[in-house]
Amino acid sequence: MAVSLSNQEAGALAWVLIDTIMQARFGPAIPLYDAWRQHTLASTQIPTPTNATIGSFVEPVFGLPGAAKSETHLLGHVGEWLWHLLTRDNPAVRVQPDPKGDVTDAGGDGFTIYESSAGTLRFRLWESKKNTGKGSLLASLNKAYQQLADSGQRYVAKIVGSFAQVPNGASDELASFIAEVPGAWVQGDELVGAGVTLATHQVLPATPFASMASKLPLLNKPGQLRGLATSINGYDELAKTVRRYAWTAL
Repeated sequence: MAVSLSNQEAGALAWVLIDTIMQARFGPAIPLYDAWRQHTLASTQIPTPTNATIGSFVEPVFGLPGAAKSETHLLGHVGEWLWHLLTRDNPAVRVQPDPKGDVTDAGGDGFTIYESSAGTLRFRLWESKKNTGKGSLLASLNKAYQQLADSGQRYVAKIVGSFAQVPNGASDELASFIAEVPGAWVQGDELVGAGVTLATHQVLPATPFASMASKLPLLNKPGQLRGLATSINGYDELAKTVRRYAWTAL
Protein backbone atom coordinates (compact mmCIF):
# COMPACT_ATOMS: atom_id res chain seq x y z
CA MET A 1 0.00 0.00 0.00
CA ALA A 2 1.46 3.35 -1.05
CA VAL A 3 -0.05 6.71 -0.14
CA SER A 4 1.01 10.31 -0.72
CA LEU A 5 -0.26 12.52 2.09
CA SER A 6 -0.63 16.27 2.19
CA ASN A 7 0.71 18.04 5.28
CA GLN A 8 -2.84 18.27 6.64
CA GLU A 9 -3.50 14.57 6.03
CA ALA A 10 -0.18 13.60 7.61
CA GLY A 11 -1.01 15.70 10.65
CA ALA A 12 -4.42 14.04 10.96
CA LEU A 13 -2.88 10.57 10.69
CA ALA A 14 -0.26 11.48 13.30
CA TRP A 15 -3.04 12.58 15.66
CA VAL A 16 -4.99 9.33 15.16
CA LEU A 17 -1.81 7.39 15.91
CA ILE A 18 -0.80 9.29 19.06
CA ASP A 19 -4.33 9.45 20.44
CA THR A 20 -4.71 5.67 20.01
CA ILE A 21 -1.22 4.98 21.37
CA MET A 22 -1.74 7.11 24.46
CA GLN A 23 -5.17 5.68 25.16
CA ALA A 24 -3.58 2.23 25.15
CA ARG A 25 -0.64 3.38 27.29
CA PHE A 26 -2.87 4.88 29.99
CA GLY A 27 -5.06 1.78 30.12
CA PRO A 28 -7.58 2.07 32.97
CA ALA A 29 -6.08 5.40 34.13
CA ILE A 30 -8.73 7.22 32.11
CA PRO A 31 -8.59 10.53 34.05
CA LEU A 32 -4.88 10.80 33.18
CA TYR A 33 -5.59 10.10 29.52
CA ASP A 34 -8.37 12.71 29.56
CA ALA A 35 -6.02 15.28 31.12
CA TRP A 36 -3.28 14.55 28.55
CA ARG A 37 -5.76 14.80 25.67
CA GLN A 38 -7.49 17.97 26.84
CA HIS A 39 -4.23 19.85 27.44
CA THR A 40 -2.74 18.57 24.17
CA LEU A 41 -5.72 19.72 22.12
CA ALA A 42 -5.69 23.08 23.89
CA SER A 43 -1.87 23.38 23.62
CA THR A 44 -1.68 24.13 27.35
CA GLN A 45 0.80 22.78 29.87
CA ILE A 46 -0.25 20.06 32.30
CA PRO A 47 0.21 21.43 35.85
CA THR A 48 2.63 20.02 38.41
CA PRO A 49 2.69 17.28 39.72
CA THR A 50 0.32 15.71 37.19
CA ASN A 51 2.77 16.48 34.39
CA ALA A 52 5.35 14.16 35.97
CA THR A 53 2.78 11.39 36.33
CA ILE A 54 1.68 11.71 32.72
CA GLY A 55 5.28 12.02 31.58
CA SER A 56 5.99 8.58 33.03
CA PHE A 57 3.55 7.11 30.49
CA VAL A 58 5.12 9.02 27.61
CA GLU A 59 8.80 8.50 28.40
CA PRO A 60 9.29 4.74 27.80
CA VAL A 61 8.58 5.09 24.06
CA PHE A 62 9.11 8.74 23.19
CA GLY A 63 11.39 10.06 25.88
CA LEU A 64 10.65 13.54 27.16
CA PRO A 65 11.24 17.03 25.71
CA GLY A 66 14.99 17.59 25.70
CA ALA A 67 15.67 13.90 26.30
CA ALA A 68 14.27 12.07 23.29
CA LYS A 69 14.48 8.32 22.90
CA SER A 70 16.20 6.77 19.88
CA GLU A 71 14.68 7.85 16.57
CA THR A 72 15.24 4.30 15.31
CA HIS A 73 12.94 3.02 18.04
CA LEU A 74 10.45 5.82 17.38
CA LEU A 75 10.22 4.94 13.68
CA GLY A 76 9.83 1.27 14.49
CA HIS A 77 7.14 1.84 17.10
CA VAL A 78 5.06 3.99 14.77
CA GLY A 79 5.41 1.27 12.11
CA GLU A 80 4.10 -1.35 14.53
CA TRP A 81 1.07 0.81 15.31
CA LEU A 82 0.39 1.39 11.61
CA TRP A 83 0.28 -2.39 11.13
CA HIS A 84 -1.94 -2.82 14.18
CA LEU A 85 -4.47 -0.18 13.11
CA LEU A 86 -4.59 -1.51 9.54
CA THR A 87 -5.25 -5.11 10.60
CA ARG A 88 -6.94 -5.28 14.00
CA ASP A 89 -10.49 -4.62 12.76
CA ASN A 90 -10.52 -7.55 10.35
CA PRO A 91 -13.64 -9.54 11.34
CA ALA A 92 -11.60 -12.76 11.40
CA VAL A 93 -9.32 -11.45 14.18
CA ARG A 94 -10.04 -12.87 17.63
CA VAL A 95 -6.99 -11.62 19.53
CA GLN A 96 -4.40 -9.02 18.52
CA PRO A 97 -2.78 -7.20 21.45
CA ASP A 98 -1.57 -3.63 21.18
CA PRO A 99 2.13 -3.25 20.27
CA LYS A 100 4.63 -3.51 23.11
CA GLY A 101 4.66 -0.62 25.57
CA ASP A 102 8.46 -0.48 25.75
CA VAL A 103 10.32 -0.29 22.45
CA THR A 104 13.40 -2.03 23.86
CA ASP A 105 11.46 -5.08 25.06
CA ALA A 106 12.87 -8.22 23.45
CA GLY A 107 10.56 -10.60 21.64
CA GLY A 108 8.26 -10.72 18.65
CA ASP A 109 6.68 -7.52 17.41
CA GLY A 110 3.11 -8.80 17.38
CA PHE A 111 0.79 -11.74 16.96
CA THR A 112 -2.72 -12.45 15.79
CA ILE A 113 -5.13 -15.25 16.60
CA TYR A 114 -7.77 -15.38 13.91
CA GLU A 115 -10.40 -17.64 12.36
CA SER A 116 -9.67 -19.31 9.05
CA SER A 117 -12.31 -19.40 6.32
CA ALA A 118 -13.33 -22.78 7.75
CA GLY A 119 -13.87 -21.27 11.20
CA THR A 120 -10.83 -22.89 12.85
CA LEU A 121 -8.39 -20.91 14.96
CA ARG A 122 -4.99 -19.94 13.55
CA PHE A 123 -1.95 -18.14 14.99
CA ARG A 124 0.30 -15.70 13.13
CA LEU A 125 3.56 -14.27 14.46
CA TRP A 126 4.44 -10.86 13.02
CA GLU A 127 7.82 -9.19 12.59
CA SER A 128 7.90 -5.46 11.87
CA LYS A 129 10.59 -3.50 10.02
CA LYS A 130 11.02 0.11 8.94
CA ASN A 131 13.23 1.52 6.20
CA THR A 132 13.54 5.29 6.19
CA GLY A 133 16.85 5.67 4.40
CA LYS A 134 18.05 4.74 0.94
CA GLY A 135 19.00 1.17 1.79
CA SER A 136 17.56 -1.88 0.09
CA LEU A 137 14.02 -2.82 1.08
CA LEU A 138 14.94 -6.43 0.34
CA ALA A 139 17.70 -6.27 2.96
CA SER A 140 15.19 -5.07 5.56
CA LEU A 141 12.76 -7.83 4.65
CA ASN A 142 15.49 -10.48 4.67
CA LYS A 143 16.39 -9.42 8.21
CA ALA A 144 12.78 -9.93 9.25
CA TYR A 145 12.67 -13.38 7.65
CA GLN A 146 15.90 -14.33 9.41
CA GLN A 147 14.58 -13.20 12.78
CA LEU A 148 11.45 -15.28 12.34
CA ALA A 149 13.51 -18.30 11.30
CA ASP A 150 16.09 -17.94 14.08
CA SER A 151 14.00 -16.62 16.96
CA GLY A 152 10.39 -17.45 16.12
CA GLN A 153 10.25 -20.41 18.50
CA ARG A 154 11.54 -18.26 21.36
CA TYR A 155 9.09 -15.47 20.52
CA VAL A 156 6.23 -17.98 20.49
CA ALA A 157 7.28 -19.39 23.86
CA LYS A 158 7.30 -15.91 25.38
CA ILE A 159 3.87 -15.13 23.96
CA VAL A 160 2.38 -18.39 25.22
CA GLY A 161 3.98 -18.00 28.65
CA SER A 162 2.46 -14.58 29.18
CA PHE A 163 -0.82 -15.13 27.38
CA ALA A 164 -3.62 -13.26 29.12
CA GLN A 165 -5.72 -11.36 26.55
CA VAL A 166 -8.58 -13.80 26.18
CA PRO A 167 -12.08 -12.51 25.29
CA ASN A 168 -14.84 -13.20 27.80
CA GLY A 169 -16.69 -16.43 27.11
CA ALA A 170 -13.88 -17.96 25.05
CA SER A 171 -11.22 -18.58 27.68
CA ASP A 172 -11.21 -22.37 27.56
CA GLU A 173 -11.20 -22.50 23.77
CA LEU A 174 -8.39 -20.01 23.35
CA ALA A 175 -6.31 -21.36 26.23
CA SER A 176 -6.51 -24.83 24.71
CA PHE A 177 -5.57 -23.46 21.30
CA ILE A 178 -2.61 -21.36 22.45
CA ALA A 179 -1.17 -24.37 24.28
CA GLU A 180 -0.83 -26.12 20.91
CA VAL A 181 1.05 -23.28 19.23
CA PRO A 182 4.65 -24.01 20.42
CA GLY A 183 4.56 -27.58 19.14
CA ALA A 184 2.89 -26.48 15.91
CA TRP A 185 5.55 -23.83 15.28
CA VAL A 186 8.51 -26.19 15.50
CA GLN A 187 6.87 -28.44 12.91
CA GLY A 188 5.53 -25.69 10.67
CA ASP A 189 2.01 -27.03 11.16
CA GLU A 190 -0.81 -25.24 9.34
CA LEU A 191 -2.09 -24.10 12.74
CA VAL A 192 0.58 -21.37 12.68
CA GLY A 193 1.95 -18.81 10.25
CA ALA A 194 4.16 -15.76 9.98
CA GLY A 195 3.74 -12.21 8.77
CA VAL A 196 6.14 -9.39 7.98
CA THR A 197 5.18 -5.73 7.90
CA LEU A 198 7.34 -2.98 6.43
CA ALA A 199 6.94 0.79 6.83
CA THR A 200 8.92 3.03 4.50
CA HIS A 201 8.92 6.13 2.33
CA GLN A 202 10.49 4.32 -0.62
CA VAL A 203 8.71 3.20 -3.77
CA LEU A 204 7.47 -0.35 -3.27
CA PRO A 205 8.38 -3.10 -5.75
CA ALA A 206 5.51 -4.93 -7.43
CA THR A 207 6.08 -8.07 -5.32
CA PRO A 208 7.96 -7.02 -2.17
CA PHE A 209 7.52 -10.38 -0.42
CA ALA A 210 8.45 -12.63 -3.36
CA SER A 211 11.29 -14.38 -1.49
CA MET A 212 9.41 -14.90 1.77
CA ALA A 213 8.41 -18.51 1.12
CA SER A 214 11.96 -19.55 0.24
CA LYS A 215 13.28 -17.92 3.42
CA LEU A 216 10.68 -19.64 5.63
CA PRO A 217 10.32 -23.05 3.96
CA LEU A 218 8.60 -24.70 6.95
CA LEU A 219 5.68 -22.33 6.54
CA ASN A 220 4.93 -23.06 2.88
CA LYS A 221 1.34 -24.23 3.11
CA PRO A 222 -1.46 -22.06 1.70
CA GLY A 223 -2.31 -19.11 3.91
CA GLN A 224 0.65 -19.46 6.27
CA LEU A 225 2.58 -16.39 5.08
CA ARG A 226 1.44 -12.78 4.86
CA GLY A 227 3.12 -9.47 4.12
CA LEU A 228 2.04 -5.87 4.57
CA ALA A 229 4.15 -3.09 3.08
CA THR A 230 3.17 0.53 3.70
CA SER A 231 4.87 3.40 1.87
CA ILE A 232 4.09 6.90 3.14
CA ASN A 233 5.84 9.97 1.82
CA GLY A 234 7.74 11.66 4.64
CA TYR A 235 7.37 8.66 6.94
CA ASP A 236 10.15 9.83 9.26
CA GLU A 237 8.49 13.25 9.61
CA LEU A 238 5.17 11.54 10.35
CA ALA A 239 6.78 9.65 13.24
CA LYS A 240 8.37 12.84 14.60
CA THR A 241 4.97 14.57 14.44
CA VAL A 242 3.50 11.71 16.48
CA ARG A 243 6.20 12.32 19.10
CA ARG A 244 5.66 16.09 19.01
CA TYR A 245 1.98 15.58 19.78
CA ALA A 246 2.93 13.29 22.70
CA TRP A 247 5.04 16.11 24.15
CA THR A 248 2.76 19.08 23.43
CA ALA A 249 1.39 19.47 26.96
CA LEU A 250 4.51 18.41 28.92
